[in-house]
Amino acid sequence: MKTLIHFKEFYNEITKNNSRIYKQQVLAQYKDDEIIGRYLKIAFDPYRVFGISTKKLNKIVGASGITGIESVFDLFEYLSIHNTGTDQSISLCQEVLSGVATYDSAAADLLAALICKDLSIGCDAKTINKEIPDLIPTFNVQLANKYFDKPSYVEGKTFALTTKIDGGRIIALKENGQVSFYTRAGQKYEGLVDLESEMLRLMPDNTCLDGEITLLVRGNLSSKDAYKETMKIVRTKDKEKHGIKMLVFDCMTAEEFKNQNCKFTYLVRRANAELLFNQNDFQYFELLPILYRGSDTSKIAELLEEEVANGEEGIMINICDAPYEFKRTNNLLKVKKMQTMDLEIIGFEEGEGRLANTLGAILVRYKNGNTVKVGSGFSDDLRVTILSNRAAYVGTICEIQYFEETTNADGGESLRFPIFKDFRPDKTEADY
Repeated sequence: MKTLIHFKEFYNEITKNNSRIYKQQVLAQYKDDEIIGRYLKIAFDPYRVFGISTKKLNKIVGASGITGIESVFDLFEYLSIHNTGTDQSISLCQEVLSGVATYDSAAADLLAALICKDLSIGCDAKTINKEIPDLIPTFNVQLANKYFDKPSYVEGKTFALTTKIDGGRIIALKENGQVSFYTRAGQKYEGLVDLESEMLRLMPDNTCLDGEITLLVRGNLSSKDAYKETMKIVRTKDKEKHGIKMLVFDCMTAEEFKNQNCKFTYLVRRANAELLFNQNDFQYFELLPILYRGSDTSKIAELLEEEVANGEEGIMINICDAPYEFKRTNNLLKVKKMQTMDLEIIGFEEGEGRLANTLGAILVRYKNGNTVKVGSGFSDDLRVTILSNRAAYVGTICEIQYFEETTNADGGESLRFPIFKDFRPDKTEADY
């Protein structure tokens, strides 16, 4: 109980101010505090799961019959081992929470958020590790650079072209008979019951799949509209999510992913994925087809036109002899006609004339501290919503579409024809 009260004091202090610099200062003050470190690992270690959601925690169950839990840390050790969300585990949590609430209801609320892996302190594991090095296990995925920034990189190389999917990045892990799903930032997807069941039944242990989550049946929806419908499903809290599938474009072992080290080339990884999918008949997992494999760079423009005409965002270039890199790399390149990037919202401007009393533009943070004003792409309803809830949107990531990067008269970097496309709740940092 004393350790939880100590963590509550830390929590109250770090959430007092939303400034990133302030939070870094608070973390630096506690960098040698072992108790705070243990709680932060419980909250932010993406691989430490307990199998209990808010909905499960409120379930009516009987007594647990479990003894020997003498501290909050004992509870989390038990949940780490018994992480399937059984009634017995739920009951144990309720018993401990009830005891804590008798003395401090705020501490009980904090403990419940830790149990459900739903604690927010206004910063992520990357910020925590910056001030307390190596505290939280890293969770990085391979990210693509833009082909048009350096088209010569592909010349003379063998590559595979695939469709660029407008979905939410998803990592699927099966390890020790347990299945977990994560966003690209290491946040856990909950409620993907169809995917979980199928992965448990049909996929071998020690498997990691990398791909995009999208609609099970897209129909005639455009790429953009399919993405919006997908996000409506996955954003729903404490409910089972149906009607979605995972489009797989890479794979490795779960051990390789957790160690953030995979040396096998794309061709080897692709062959392993094809073997896996050829051996099983999946409904909720689909291997993204290769559109072309070879070294003819004229195929890039040809297939880009075809995919865009089919309503897709563009294509991806996978360098065949390259390993999986847990960072942004030229060995994976995205090709789109209209460029996009994900930027952080830092401010707002009110509209004038027809847009009076609504949003005129959002201000986003661009490269090297430059600010870009984005005034197009919003519906009238969204303009009212954003302006009425400005505090909720500050610091969030949104996708901005633009024609090209430019330099202002004063030398500042900017974007030509920036257009708001959508919010990206699956991302926590800017992506240039």
